[in-house]
Amino acid sequence: MYKIVDIEVFKRPGSYQKVRREFTDRIILGLELLIIADLLETLRRQSLEDLLLVGAVVLVRILLSHFLSREEENITLIEDESSEAV
Repeated sequence: MYKIVDIEVFKRPGSYQKVRREFTDRIILGLELLIIADLLETLRRQSLEDLLLVGAVVLVRILLSHFLSREEENITLIEDESSEAV
């Protein structure tokens, strides 16, 4: 969070995309760890209601991870285009 404020205050070119990519990477990793934790919890409980609930939560997290990965790819493309233009 500090990096974002620092970039906004000092307006360093190109830094925002780098921080954005790092932040996206960390969110994706966190979502994947939460999916694993949910699956392990489901294996421990094994009721149909818990299974359906965890399945829905895992589906939402998978979708979030997918769209964040696409966002990261777009950030990489933007960085590549800006470095080629220079």
